[in-house]
Amino acid sequence: MTLHQLKVFVKVAEMQSFTQAAKALRLTQPSVSALVQDLVAELRYKLFERRGAKVFLTKEGNILLRRTQEALAIIEETKDEIDEIHGLKKGKLSIGACAIAGASFLPGALQSFKESHPGIDIGLKIQRSIALEKMLVEGEFDVAILGCVPRSANLRGILYKREDILVVAPPDHPLNRKRTVPLTLLAKASLIAQQKGSLVRDMVEEKFAEKGLRFAPLLEIDIDRGGWEAIKASVVSGLGIGFLCKQHIESDLKAGRLKELRVPGLDLKRPVYIAFRKNRQRFSAVEAFVEFVKDYRGQ
Repeated sequence: MTLHQLKVFVKVAEMQSFTQAAKALRLTQPSVSALVQDLVAELRYKLFERRGAKVFLTKEGNILLRRTQEALAIIEETKDEIDEIHGLKKGKLSIGACAIAGASFLPGALQSFKESHPGIDIGLKIQRSIALEKMLVEGEFDVAILGCVPRSANLRGILYKREDILVVAPPDHPLNRKRTVPLTLLAKASLIAQQKGSLVRDMVEEKFAEKGLRFAPLLEIDIDRGGWEAIKASVVSGLGIGFLCKQHIESDLKAGRLKELRVPGLDLKRPVYIAFRKNRQRFSAVEAFVEFVKDYRGQ
């Protein structure tokens, strides 16, 4: 008695026809008949009796149907339990993210993922990419969103997107009256920047250095502590000009709280990578999250 035989038997009982069951299962009618006859031979009792064009269960057939349906239900429950221990229906997922992801697309992506997988408990921690990579390798996170390609041979990184970094000023700043702002003029303004060692800071300094200009910000903000919100608040309050992720400030630009400055030669795009350990368990919450984020377009 095999699982395949029992499933065929159930389908014949449901459709009261060997021919219709064969069509539904995409089998030949002789194959369906042979499978049922093998069950009859093993149990030594008739399972069906024919009345006109239809077949009906015997008393023995009704007992087998009831028990088979119970067994199939248990099998489905077993599959669900196996899925659950792999995190598809319930479990925990620990995510690390760089500040730029946490300030732009990630909150929306996590909300959508949570709606699709309500049984998964999600933990999120914002850190610098260098620290995130180390913690991911050591197993402190299941998956990480990095602002640079992972360097460890134990990790795999997928380029997810490139975030636009804009030069923004408070609405009453004098440079807003200019159609474009030369980099030499921007270098003389009061600038607000991330701390040394951050990717955006390094990109801006590199652009300045290419033009032989010194990058000397008036105010430096530690992303790990103050975050992108602190930089945005400083610019809005009039302290100076900042470099911020477009996704994070779109509503402020529309509302007029910030103004974008057009600076020729300062086209800044920060890459965003989805990173995970190469030896991760497949069909897990990690697998589900990675595939979800790769397809996420709500950003």
